[in-house]
Amino acid sequence: MRSLIFIFIFVYLNATNMEVVKYVSNDTPKILVEYNTLSDKMKKLMVLDSQIITHYDFNFMEINTKIDVPLSNKEIYQKYDYLLRLSFKDSKLIAILYNLRTKKSMLYKIYKIADLDIYPFMIHALNFDVNSQLGFKPIDWINKKIVYSVYLGPKSQSIFISDITLTYRKKIISGGLNVFPKWANLDQTEIYYTKIEKTPVLYKYNIFTGSKERILASKGMLVVSDVKQNKLLLTLAPNDQPDIYEFDINNHSLKRLTKFSGIDVNGKFYDDKILFISDRLGYPNVYEKDLNSDNVKKVIYHGRNHIALAVYKDNIIVSTRETNKAFNRNTFNLLLINKNNNYVKRLTFGGKNMLPVFSKDGTTLLFLKEYRFNSKFGIIRLNENKVVYFKINRRIHSFDF
Repeated sequence: MRSLIFIFIFVYLNATNMEVVKYVSNDTPKILVEYNTLSDKMKKLMVLDSQIITHYDFNFMEINTKIDVPLSNKEIYQKYDYLLRLSFKDSKLIAILYNLRTKKSMLYKIYKIADLDIYPFMIHALNFDVNSQLGFKPIDWINKKIVYSVYLGPKSQSIFISDITLTYRKKIISGGLNVFPKWANLDQTEIYYTKIEKTPVLYKYNIFTGSKERILASKGMLVVSDVKQNKLLLTLAPNDQPDIYEFDINNHSLKRLTKFSGIDVNGKFYDDKILFISDRLGYPNVYEKDLNSDNVKKVIYHGRNHIALAVYKDNIIVSTRETNKAFNRNTFNLLLINKNNNYVKRLTFGGKNMLPVFSKDGTTLLFLKEYRFNSKFGIIRLNENKVVYFKINRRIHSFDF
């Protein structure tokens, strides 16, 4: 029987505090990493990736020989399932993966980077390939970037991009109030964001070329809450009360989807419908609406005061307020709810857990946690029952993954 041990792991990496809460199995495949040139930062990030992925563990051993020599019968190999040989030189990482049971090579690949600063993406790509060769479910999310808006001071919020571990960070937009970034495409080459000028203005920005396109301006609130090909879901409040609108990028047409006199926000595409948060019953809850009709119905009957949501197929994550303190901080936790059967699973405990965002495959969730005046990015591996936190030194306003 598999034995499980509950542990806490704290790792310090590049001024980022990483806290892992996970279950460790004693039958996790063990990988010996033989390397002749590899920086400590790269080794630490490989371990960090493996702790997030959970599917295998690394142990490192430095060697003085070339990595392409024939596989020998070292006694130490008997303790491991796989051997990964690595050599990094001239911005190239050469990787060879062996199955130590069959003595056969499983992977030979060269990873190249133009700039040493982006080495985290090289390490993530290596872990993606190792995970695939070992036959585990794909982890496309590990190669993705995070885009987020950081509060820097009065009337100053800048937009950054980073890898999933926050090891690589780059400011891409600054000057004034720049908020609500949202990836514009699956390739993560462009974003939408709102800049607060005389009125809020929606821009589309290419993170590689720096080109910027003005999309739309509106009085009051202007937020992109979801993107589906050439369609955007916007929260607009031209007349004080926020409603959900659908915007077609191709013809710049704007269609109002909700017409409630109260609050309708945070729309998400859901097949030929949308899900959104509304206070139609006097408190915020999740509702569903057909895109081609005015039919609206409540879809979640667990908890009240839902303030944010994410959706993947029939699974909905809601951030719900669980306390009602007038003068103290309130508790907001994330709940996983199946839309069809109302199955409920609590994902967080305590603090202020906000802004859930699913990975594209629905296996991983990113969110923002505030606890005792500290902010953290949280990563939840839903099938592995594990939470990873990355502490950040500044206040995050909004983000997308």
